[in-house]
Amino acid sequence: MKDMDEILNATAKDFYFIGERLKLIREELIENDDVEDKRSSIFSRKNMAERFGVDYQTITNVERGPLSLTTIKLILYYYSLGYNPMWIMSPDNEFITKHNVGENVVYQSDVQDQYKELESSIVTALSLFKENL
Repeated sequence: MKDMDEILNATAKDFYFIGERLKLIREELIENDDVEDKRSSIFSRKNMAERFGVDYQTITNVERGPLSLTTIKLILYYYSLGYNPMWIMSPDNEFITKHNVGENVVYQSDVQDQYKELESSIVTALSLFKENL
């Protein structure tokens, strides 16, 4: 889909790639999960369905392609885990990064380093305060 006419005239099937990408992300999260039995991963379909308050079949259907409110919720959830929503939703995502680490401030290394320094300073200050009591 390269222009507005294509987008406006698109059918639901033209967006099935979104569900396929959501499935890819969930499978990647399962693979990276440290659990011994991958079926018990917090990212299993069963556990994801419970987390979102939907049934197992809803997650399965979303990953097959049909768009729904659950699709949007999954996109936002994966965004909170560092995935780029544009990678998920753009038909031509070849040059879009899958992980959106730069926008999620929590993941930026300089922010993490500064937080560690701040935390260390607070611990030192509290220790000195306790000594003076």
